[in-house]
Amino acid sequence: MDHDTREMLIDTAGRFFAERCGKDIVNGVEKGVWPAEFWNEIEEMGLPLVAVPEDKGGVGGSLADMMAVLRLAGANAVPVPLAETALANLLISAAGGTPSPGPATVALGGLVFGNGRVSGKVDRVPFASVADRFVVVAQSSGKPVVAVIAKANAKVTEKPSHAGEPYGTVSFDNAVCEFSAASAVSTERVLELAALARAMQMAGAADKVLATTVEYSKQRVQFGRSISTFQAIQHMLAELASCVAATIASAEAASRDADEGGLADGGSFSIAAAKTQASDFAQRIAAISHQSMGAMGFTHEHILHHYTRRLWVWRRDFGSESFWGEKIGAAVAKAGPQALWPALTSSKYAA
Repeated sequence: MDHDTREMLIDTAGRFFAERCGKDIVNGVEKGVWPAEFWNEIEEMGLPLVAVPEDKGGVGGSLADMMAVLRLAGANAVPVPLAETALANLLISAAGGTPSPGPATVALGGLVFGNGRVSGKVDRVPFASVADRFVVVAQSSGKPVVAVIAKANAKVTEKPSHAGEPYGTVSFDNAVCEFSAASAVSTERVLELAALARAMQMAGAADKVLATTVEYSKQRVQFGRSISTFQAIQHMLAELASCVAATIASAEAASRDADEGGLADGGSFSIAAAKTQASDFAQRIAAISHQSMGAMGFTHEHILHHYTRRLWVWRRDFGSESFWGEKIGAAVAKAGPQALWPALTSSKYAA
């Protein structure tokens, strides 16, 4: 995908999300209403196929292109499995398969593959109850295998997330696969890619939280003047801006490193750092925004909670800050003290 096409894709996706993903759709999903028309429009635009090659029916974009779209989705609290379906389609196409239409999700965890069947259980699977199919990377004789399992061959126990999205526990009992092939990436790498997707969504959501909070502070008048002129509010907004800037910078750097380094293992350190950073700052970003906006920020009618609650959920998805922080620590300890500085400075995109 050339630069002009990429810019057109990003601009079109951004305007589409802003115009179509209103409060009615987000609140509707919380009530169990699947936005079928909205999802159909997303598919018609080819957004779940951004990183899939054209000969597999995709748009032919890069991993970085896909992540840029997911950042926009996060900035608009898109309450459908775009990230999960895009990642699932990427994994299928990388293994030689052709993605099918419809919402999908990824189930990552201790799954076993054998004789064309998958067994095991995975907790906290995003959009488990609305997905048409599950894409997993399971182990077979010590090697990773991509497998696609139809919803009819899985047992789903719905457990909505704190943001009201249809998460759930998925069980596979010798489930028959629609498609299976040797995976182009390891099980550990799939988790990294999923964590990167969440970090980009968190970057988009954090940016929206900052813009919303700043705008409210300018409009809210107390004691005859805008509260944005109060020093205490200014201090909080400055801290909020720094947290958001760090979240965006680390996620964008990780996206570019992963893209340039290759699907199999590019940007592993940057991804771990980005998810650690995003998850760590999620709590502070949510706290400052709600404190700055006072009671208005806690009302269900206001949009702020659409983003802050997702930040809390995404903070845990595909590894919390503790999980990825331990990964970084273990990798550095294993490599030795001389490897720390090169690891920290290896990304040409890091600030």
